[in-house]
Amino acid sequence: MIEEARVFDAVRRGYNELGSSSPEEIISYFANIDVNAALGHVNHIKGILFEEVYAAHLTEQGFEAALFEATNHPLADIAIYEGGLFAGELQLKATDSASYVAATLQENPDVSVVVTSEVAARFDPALVTDSGIENAVLEEVVQNSIFEEAVSPVGAFTLIRWFIGLPF
Repeated sequence: MIEEARVFDAVRRGYNELGSSSPEEIISYFANIDVNAALGHVNHIKGILFEEVYAAHLTEQGFEAALFEATNHPLADIAIYEGGLFAGELQLKATDSASYVAATLQENPDVSVVVTSEVAARFDPALVTDSGIENAVLEEVVQNSIFEEAVSPVGAFTLIRWFIGLPF
């Protein structure tokens, strides 16, 4: 289970203007955005949340893992150290799209890619690492923490329909 507090931490990291905002201020910030904009924000927050949760998991497993300061660091999201020395980088993909991950693997074959469990099941384990985290769980916790109250009931209905692939 991903704690709601982690979602707000991800927002603070991904939105400079919200760096010291309370959960209530963050919810209020997103309260008046339209549904199409909400979808982009959900994906942005979900990606940052995925990085933070996975980095914490690596640390709990005894690895020295560090997030890059910039959330848009080129080619990698997490740096791995061994004995304080740089040992490698990981690129994380919080998605359920196998084609998106396949394109990433083709464009950057030398970068290790960690993916959500739904996508990992579609690839040879030699190509990607299964994070053990489901994309659906990430989407749900972001939506429930921030956007459930931020969009109108009609907007929420549209957002849910979009997530599950139904027409508007």
